[in-house]
Amino acid sequence: MGRRPLPWLLLLLLAAAFANEQCPMNVSRPAPEDAHQINDVLWAGEPNKSYPRAAYRTVQGGGFVLCTCETGACIRKCCPENWAYVEGGKCSALNASLGHKFEIPESVNENGTVSVYNTSLFHLVYGKLMCGDKYRLTPSLNKTDSFQITKTGWLLNESGAIIAAPDKFCLESFADDDFQTLPVVCSPPEMENEATGGNMLYTIGMILSLPFLFSTFLVYALIRDLRNLHGKSLMCHVATLMVAYTSLITVQFVTNYVTEEWCVFLAYAVQFSFLASFFWLNVMCFDLWWTFSGFRPLRGNIQEHEAKKFIIYSIYAWGSTALITIITYGMEEYLPAGAIHPEFGIRSCWFASFEATLLYFYGPIGILLLSNLLMFIHTAIMIVKHMKDARVLSGSESRRNVDHEKQRFMLYLKLFIVMGVNWLAEIISWAAGSNGSEKKWYVTDIGNSLQGVLIFLIFVCKKRVLNLLNKKLCPRFQLFKTSTASTRTTNSTTSGNSSNTKNKDAVEMSTNCRKTNNQLQDFKV
Repeated sequence: MGRRPLPWLLLLLLAAAFANEQCPMNVSRPAPEDAHQINDVLWAGEPNKSYPRAAYRTVQGGGFVLCTCETGACIRKCCPENWAYVEGGKCSALNASLGHKFEIPESVNENGTVSVYNTSLFHLVYGKLMCGDKYRLTPSLNKTDSFQITKTGWLLNESGAIIAAPDKFCLESFADDDFQTLPVVCSPPEMENEATGGNMLYTIGMILSLPFLFSTFLVYALIRDLRNLHGKSLMCHVATLMVAYTSLITVQFVTNYVTEEWCVFLAYAVQFSFLASFFWLNVMCFDLWWTFSGFRPLRGNIQEHEAKKFIIYSIYAWGSTALITIITYGMEEYLPAGAIHPEFGIRSCWFASFEATLLYFYGPIGILLLSNLLMFIHTAIMIVKHMKDARVLSGSESRRNVDHEKQRFMLYLKLFIVMGVNWLAEIISWAAGSNGSEKKWYVTDIGNSLQGVLIFLIFVCKKRVLNLLNKKLCPRFQLFKTSTASTRTTNSTTSGNSSNTKNKDAVEMSTNCRKTNNQLQDFKV
């Protein structure tokens, strides 16, 4: 007697599961008021018609709904009624003068539509596919894309093999293919799962990077001595990386659940923030190169000089990024179908084609990385030259110049490796078509995702920065012992300057070294 309730409990749990389950394609209609259940079969209508368990759902508060796509065949139309993919793969209202009528093809091959169904055979469901990556079948360009649609709404290839279930594809007319009706298909699970490991590691790395990026920004924002030209540029770089990582993490998690408008917005956010981060990296590399190039600084004192340069750099970095984003938007909205459109939201919340990704994203990044590399090589040559000049002079001032130059060189060598080399590998892996799914690219992908951690180690975990932070937050506690080396260096520099005036060449070299040292002090992190 004690065990008899168990089967009833299982039946109740099963009924609850069915009650919460949505109908296929989330399409349903209320059942007639006289609907009643007999042994899991729903009887409704006049005369009574039976509906098996899969064809209806119970609703809270009592009553039933009939699943439209279980009682008949459904076909999803990608765009709203009387809309089509007109420009750049975006849904747009059709001009009535075109006289276009949406038809459901029965069979399509490389020569075009072979036959069509009577549309009344199917129930049309309107709206975009709620899946990740998508692709379009285009038989006119690729014979293997030939397809057929069954009377039950399944998508098959020419030989009859299943391509997609009714809820895994949608049909739409494409203006760039003479308004032919073609399917847009969700990528198969095996293709999506192929890169799951890499994508998950990449996402975890970005999540770990966010607090380190925020900490770096906060440290430089709190300590006034760090808010020089270089510090402000670094803060802009870190802030754009935070926005980029946050947007990309959001895309990874909500692609299947957001509307097309939000999907497009997230794509633009990722593009703008990543491009801005690279333009600010380019600013820092340029400022380093300018420091050692020997060009005359702007007029005014140090503060005015840095303020003017930061305004110029801001106009360059934000303006260039905004220009590329505006061009991307203009290409999407205003150019004819034959142009290279970004097509955000068509396949995913990102660019839909190799050409668009190259033109609007990886191309500008590649140019910036190349310019950074050239400036870095020239800066290294100039540093070696300054080091040779400094060795000719005796005294602590020349040694201090060499130390500053070595420190500056190593700092930006690390930054170049963190940002430049990793992203160069990223571009190569993208161009090779690995899409992050090959294990040989996991190292660079993880390195890119952990840039926040690396930037924190390079720019915050330094004795000078930690000392300043210590004085700001807890001045009573001394993190590092104070060294008197700087005092001795200053005293010896004064005597060294007076002793280095014996010949004209030595004086000129000493002056050059002092100028370089002043530039380095202005640029000091």
